[in-house]
Amino acid sequence: MQTVNSTQPRLQSLNKRVSLALRIGIGIGLVLVLAGIVISIVINTPHMSGLTPISMLIPELLKLTPAAFVTAGLIIILLLPAVILITSFAHFIATREKQPLIVCVVLVLMLAASYVLLLK
Repeated sequence: MQTVNSTQPRLQSLNKRVSLALRIGIGIGLVLVLAGIVISIVINTPHMSGLTPISMLIPELLKLTPAAFVTAGLIIILLLPAVILITSFAHFIATREKQPLIVCVVLVLMLAASYVLLLK
């Protein structure tokens, strides 16, 4: 059985990885949303008429469509829970912690199912 002292550095390592993933993801998402707003102001778009479909995202980003930038930023922010779970999953595999790994697997499956249902 592990003692609290032996798991403390492992948890700190996981916290650092999750924190880094959150900072990077939120930063990129925020920059994309703000870029969309700035482009909208610069090209004098009165309002954005909605989000860009995922199938058209890359071409619309290349055209500098404001809604495409906002959509891309929101997608990145919405994918952050998956990134955190995958980071945790990799950590629990590496540290061979079974109970949190099982919980993580269940959460990954639930999140994947919700994304599949969302895309239908």
